[in-house]
Amino acid sequence: MARKRKRVPEVLWRLFHHRARSLAETILVLVPPLPATASGCRCKGRRCLSCSGEKAMSLLVRPDDPSDYHKLLTGCFVVVSEDAPPFPVFDPHCRWSQCEVRSCL
Repeated sequence: MARKRKRVPEVLWRLFHHRARSLAETILVLVPPLPATASGCRCKGRRCLSCSGEKAMSLLVRPDDPSDYHKLLTGCFVVVSEDAPPFPVFDPHCRWSQCEVRSCL
């Protein structure tokens, strides 16, 4: 059974409406749009946040992740300015491990 999604705090919702999201949702929104096919993605079908579609959240939060990490991604709410610069181009050859990516969040 799916867990109930935590609501955006009322004060953030009043001020920012749809721009106030959980950290996990914000990360997924900032990822470039889904390519037509997974093989057409820059990761060449190796499964990244961009081509995972509905399963992208499973790449951010895994069952064996610490509960504090899970709480950070789902319980922390952020607002990204409408004037924020665009997301940098994804480089699938950067060779960062998942642990290194997580430690940068």
